[in-house]
Amino acid sequence: MKPTRSAIRRRAWCAVALGLVLAALVLGRVTSASTVDPAFAPLVARLAADGLPEAKLRRLFSRAEMAFSPKAMSDKLTALYMRKYGLRLVADVQTRLAALGWYPGAADGKLDRLTRWSINAYQSAVGLPPLGTATEALLAELDRNPRRAPADLAVPDFSTPEVHEVVLSAQRLAEAREFYAVNRAALARTRQVYGVPEEYLVALLAVETRVGRYLGDEVAVVNLASLVAGEDPARTAAAFAYEKPGPDRQAWLAKKAREKGQWAYGELRALLRYADAQGIDALSIPGSIYGAIGICQFMPSNALKYAVDGNDDGKADLFDVQDALASLGNILRAMGWKQPMTDEAMRKVFYGYNHSRVYVNTIMDAARRLRDAAASDTFKP
Repeated sequence: MKPTRSAIRRRAWCAVALGLVLAALVLGRVTSASTVDPAFAPLVARLAADGLPEAKLRRLFSRAEMAFSPKAMSDKLTALYMRKYGLRLVADVQTRLAALGWYPGAADGKLDRLTRWSINAYQSAVGLPPLGTATEALLAELDRNPRRAPADLAVPDFSTPEVHEVVLSAQRLAEAREFYAVNRAALARTRQVYGVPEEYLVALLAVETRVGRYLGDEVAVVNLASLVAGEDPARTAAAFAYEKPGPDRQAWLAKKAREKGQWAYGELRALLRYADAQGIDALSIPGSIYGAIGICQFMPSNALKYAVDGNDDGKADLFDVQDALASLGNILRAMGWKQPMTDEAMRKVFYGYNHSRVYVNTIMDAARRLRDAAASDTFKP
């Protein structure tokens, strides 16, 4: 039996809620029923000034789950900073690995494929989980255990297009094939109405949410509110303690934080409107660290524009498979999908959905594999 939309949301929310409550207890952040996290107080006032009901906002923001976290803004700023300047922490890891023969590249501070592979190779050699990330703990381990690379270390060819390998694993592709088989009718209906072939719809969902099996372990409204509150540079300063950016780079970071905070404010308002339209508690909506929601991971502003009712029940519920597929077809068509489509045109549409070449490469590869499986009739209903 397929899980209902309420069961899907309830299952995801239970896991998210448990994590939030535990985190709040650990951090001592459980507040009284009438207390708004001080980081969110200006946001509540701003939303009320923009016409949202203040009493309702205060009820929402005074709940224990509404606790500020710097993670979303810190992660976003770190990624942007690395892209523009490179990270000192990554460069130091690269330098240490190069001295030990694990890394043959330049110490440019960019966590690229070669750097991640080199970190994994070293970690595996010394018996650590291969996480592929640059951390101060890794630097300390390199000092403690300066294991040299073997003389015959074989570096892979990284000239091929990069993909998210985990999405193309046997397990993840099996999940996608099962979803394809179980939802043939809804997929065919979406193709007929919006022109997007089944394999591309399933491939995108496989990348985004494991075809609905993983809807995010965050709460969208908390993360979006935290992004807005994260405009204050003091709230993300700890993320750059190792980098020690100079005044010019600090000014650049402050500018980017304001830009991302303004964007998040619009998405937060859209999420509150979407929750009201669906008649659901905003805190019951799981999402990504940057506030994307549903099986197809729409940003809330896109949910308001492109979510459609795919099962004729009067709602456009992005946690319902039929609604999510129809909504996905709708947004892809609005972004330029029309038949016939060249590979280049498809890639342009998918890049518009998520600005990542790796993301696009993965969708195209997964779609090809799903198409081959469908042609050979290897799907299991």
